[in-house]
Amino acid sequence: MSKATAQATTGSHRIVEALSALRHRNYRLYWLGQLSSVLAQNMEGIAQSWLVLELTNSPLLLGLTGLAFAIPTITLTLLGGVIADRADRRRIMIFSQLGSASIFFILATLVVIQWVALWHVMTLAFLSGCIRAFDRPSRMALLPQMVPKEDIPNAVAVGGTIWQLNRLVGPAVAGVLIYLVGIGPTFYFCFFASLSAVCLWLGIRFEHQPTAVSSGGLLQHMMDGLNFIRKNELYYTFIGMTFFNSIFGMSYLILMPVFARDVLNVGSQGFGFLQSAGGLGALLGVFAVAYFSHSGGKGRQVIGGAIIFGLLLIIFALSKSYPLSLILACALGIASQFYITMINAILQVNLPDQLRGRVMSIYGLTWDLMPLGGLIAGAIAEYAGAPTAVVAGGAFVAVMALGVAMFSPNMRRLEQ
Repeated sequence: MSKATAQATTGSHRIVEALSALRHRNYRLYWLGQLSSVLAQNMEGIAQSWLVLELTNSPLLLGLTGLAFAIPTITLTLLGGVIADRADRRRIMIFSQLGSASIFFILATLVVIQWVALWHVMTLAFLSGCIRAFDRPSRMALLPQMVPKEDIPNAVAVGGTIWQLNRLVGPAVAGVLIYLVGIGPTFYFCFFASLSAVCLWLGIRFEHQPTAVSSGGLLQHMMDGLNFIRKNELYYTFIGMTFFNSIFGMSYLILMPVFARDVLNVGSQGFGFLQSAGGLGALLGVFAVAYFSHSGGKGRQVIGGAIIFGLLLIIFALSKSYPLSLILACALGIASQFYITMINAILQVNLPDQLRGRVMSIYGLTWDLMPLGGLIAGAIAEYAGAPTAVVAGGAFVAVMALGVAMFSPNMRRLEQ
């Protein structure tokens, strides 16, 4: 065999390995259902925001509607993790999706018959947040039941492509549908997308159910999850890095309109391209995790990715060139998604199944704290400028990762 043929064979094998999780029937059904479900979620955000603006023309009420969704999501997430460890995760996921579909149907009907009022939207947003608090931990904890342990990192990465694809496509689809057929039919589309996810997930079958958690009250089980994280270096280190990334690193996304308008002077059109560049980078980032999912050195990859992300943030904040900023936005998407997806995979591989729902619910909670980071960055930007706020965030992320590299050798040497 020639050298060129051998390299081509090796490259083809790596590509097949990058999609290895899709060999498993249950995971394929889960992935396809996720594709429909996440599309509905992304479209929901756009349609709901547009509806509130049409009803009220108030940015404040738009923010309060988002808060109505966020409060139950944050406050009930740990309880949702406990339930995921005590009950059938597949059933929770299916019933949660049916609940979301019902909300879409009710809201669509209220819009179509012109009975919708702001209190309807806010009440349904609150109920949607309650459902999400129980739905997300079960979805995340279900993953290891569908693929063998060696394919978990790949399954996490392949699953991550759903969120990034929908980040690119979902808002555009929602916007086009709202323009062509209106808000009501757009919510009906979300309803049917959610139902299609339920139909796919009904086909998931497990030979063995996970071991149930030990007896005890809900509060005790919540504390068990928190104590497990507190006592295990791998979990408090990497979940801590994720918290740091959400609060200090990802705030640059919230300040992106300021960079487009005031720093780079490219207006709303330039802002859209910056967002698209970041979305493209994030998609490439999860593809990179899928490609390297069967390799070792996971600890070094996470730490290196975090350091690179922090340094790229600093460079982006200081850039005055729009073409350079586009490239940096794409690179930021790659770096952040690479190391955060890698953390998710590490946690899933090493986590005891009886604690999976609780620990992953806390991990998922980190993303709900992004608005807090935006508030901090916005306060800094108000007095010192957006570049200063993003430089500070990048420095925090990079220093945190360097600290892990220097003082947590076990994390640095982690292979899987």
